Amino acid sequence: MVKSNKNRYLLIVTVAMYVAFGLVTSVIGVIIDKFQTEYDLPLSIAALLPFAFYLSYGFFSVPFGILMDRSGARIVLLLGMILMTIGSFLFYVSNNYIVVILMIFLIGVGVTAIQTAGNPFIRGLDSPAKYTANLTMVIGVGALGYAFSPVLLPLIQNNGFSWNTVYLVFGVINAVLLALLYFAKFPEVTLLEEEKIKTSQTLSLLKNPLIIVYSIGIFLYVGAEVGTSSYILIFMNKVHGVSNQDSFWSAGSLWYSAFPSKSALIVALFWLFQALGRLIIAPLMKRIGERKIFIIHSLGTVIFLLIATLGSTTISLVSFALVGYFTCASFTSIFSAAIQSFDSNHGTISGILGTAIVGGAFVGWLVGAVGGIFNMQWAMVINLIAFTYVFMLAVWGKGKLDIQ
Repeated sequence: MVKSNKNRYLLIVTVAMYVAFGLVTSVIGVIIDKFQTEYDLPLSIAALLPFAFYLSYGFFSVPFGILMDRSGARIVLLLGMILMTIGSFLFYVSNNYIVVILMIFLIGVGVTAIQTAGNPFIRGLDSPAKYTANLTMVIGVGALGYAFSPVLLPLIQNNGFSWNTVYLVFGVINAVLLALLYFAKFPEVTLLEEEKIKTSQTLSLLKNPLIIVYSIGIFLYVGAEVGTSSYILIFMNKVHGVSNQDSFWSAGSLWYSAFPSKSALIVALFWLFQALGRLIIAPLMKRIGERKIFIIHSLGTVIFLLIATLGSTTISLVSFALVGYFTCASFTSIFSAAIQSFDSNHGTISGILGTAIVGGAFVGWLVGAVGGIFNMQWAMVINLIAFTYVFMLAVWGKGKLDIQ
């Protein structure tokens, strides 16, 4: 049982914040083509949307960790919600593509703040013995935001609103959460010594070969995840001629009104399957072993992305959704293998690995640039190479997994 009703209230608000940043994260995959058409831009410029969003991790993961250490969770969480709220509203009213890109960056900074402060904050809301269960619950429920966001946009358009209205919705949601957070009474949360970021240790850790190899793994994994999920709609349109208005169901039916875009539905399933996959593999890791699960799923990611790249229309749609499932083990396995390989400085290592999420910016942009210059099948080869590195890390990486 949560320590008090006050803490239970804060836990519910925290879950809602995780859902909110899931919404603003995965929607990028279904607005790139809208953004490109609206402002008549080449794909290499439209690809700056995920670039701007994930660039924020590279700049702000460590600074927010230091601010959390010095000032506590409240200021970092409030700052995150303020930035997400302002960014969403300004995105909606903007009519300039440069401002839109800047607002995506601002929203990304807000998401970085919430993710950085969220995990230690959740630990302080309940007994330490329930921390893992609570964190799993928060992340699992928060994943609903990732899954729902891609189908929200076509639903809004199907009811006669412009595509950017989705950011008005996000702005209202974020503003409500900001108010709920502002008036909440925060408990005293003290960071454990291992959760603190020690800047004096950063340079020496950056020279460690294991940290380098696993940071590259995070960089490439997140990059390929973004480079795949963000371009499913564009891939299906350019390669198979499936527009964002094509549905699995006939117009006027109940299912059509709920899911008017088959490509957007696949993006939603990508994220939903990833979330469900994490719930599925959690008990399997104890029985089969973490490394075996990591190897099987990272190999599955490569295989199904290759099938999605070369397959027919139906096979591509199904395979892209299955890629989402098979990505479920990679991030947590890479992160855990690196952290568990060291007896101390876990906060600093976590900050370094968190900064490596900036791979979503660079690899994601490269996929869009190559897709614009050549074609989307060649663009997907970049993701295949990145996911192959992750598979090699699963097989030959020296990080510690399967610790009893």
